[in-house]
Amino acid sequence: MSAATAAVAVEALSLTLGVFRLKKLSFALARGGILVILGPNGSGKSVTLETIAGFHRPEGGRVLFGGRDVTALPPERRRVGFVVQNFGLFPHLSVAQNVAIGSRAASAAIAHDTRLPAHGDPQALLSYFGIAHLADRGPAGLSPGEQQRVALARAVASAPDLFLFDEPFSALDTETRDQLREELKSFLRALAIPAIFVTHDHADALALADTMIMLRDGAGVQSGSAAEIFRKPANSFVARFVGVENILPGQLIAQSDGVTLAVGECTLRAAGSPNVASPRASVLLAIRAEDVTLSRAGVASEPPGAVNRLQGRVVGSRTIGPLAAVQVDCGFALKAYLLAPQWQAMKLGPDAPVVAEVAPNAIHLMSE
Repeated sequence: MSAATAAVAVEALSLTLGVFRLKKLSFALARGGILVILGPNGSGKSVTLETIAGFHRPEGGRVLFGGRDVTALPPERRRVGFVVQNFGLFPHLSVAQNVAIGSRAASAAIAHDTRLPAHGDPQALLSYFGIAHLADRGPAGLSPGEQQRVALARAVASAPDLFLFDEPFSALDTETRDQLREELKSFLRALAIPAIFVTHDHADALALADTMIMLRDGAGVQSGSAAEIFRKPANSFVARFVGVENILPGQLIAQSDGVTLAVGECTLRAAGSPNVASPRASVLLAIRAEDVTLSRAGVASEPPGAVNRLQGRVVGSRTIGPLAAVQVDCGFALKAYLLAPQWQAMKLGPDAPVVAEVAPNAIHLMSE
């Protein structure tokens, strides 16, 4: 996707704020697309949003909306709906007044869909977001979920060309968070307005993202679909951040019909290529715990050769909600996730012998 055809494009964006540097960041977003920016604290996620919104003037690079260069425009001329972590509501105004203050132009994007409030009318927006009964109340008397809906209604009222969300669900309980996340995604799909989210929550990222970009120290280290980044991280930093439980050092033995690797005293087969040519080259293996199958020693769940089979013993286990996290010693530490009832039915305690099975296509090879 070129910058000229993208709904939103960031080209080699560079910025210095104190000791922090944004380093030639680039990405593009299609009309109606949802981009999620991931990264640890201090990686530049919020600074990126603020620069796109016009709050910081970059030292280099461009920001384009629909091929139009908006880099030099002030925030009020960028038509951006910005929802921040603390919602940013005016405490001295009522709910209706907060929403009305964002309404400055009729939105054809809203008018085209009969499911949405016509022309960004504040009263219609209150009804659409289910907060009409709160119109005369102030923000201080609202729950976090209600405040979130007011912030969304106000953002929509400004008829934006782009939505920016900075940790929009962080103050919400799990049930409200799940409900609002699904409502918001449906709403954005209906509106076909692009949106960029900053979040540290994996569930938010997986549920919302069409595409993702991973930041580290102001630079993009990987971009792609959510599935690609979570299943095929570019390096150990990305793998750890997206929660890959098993990151194992290994050595390349052979490349023929897949890859053969030495991990400790074990030999494993992996699909794909590690992008290294020299024999005995060092690689890292990423294996998600849910891709490890456990069975009692001597019990095979797959035909010989279909999976990697590792003899091991149980080191420990703990329950995490509906799952059991089981630690196995296979000559190296390997974590597996099983459904808690399944693990309980196996009735295996510490030191019990088990067989751990991992399919070759569940092993992702990556760099340091």
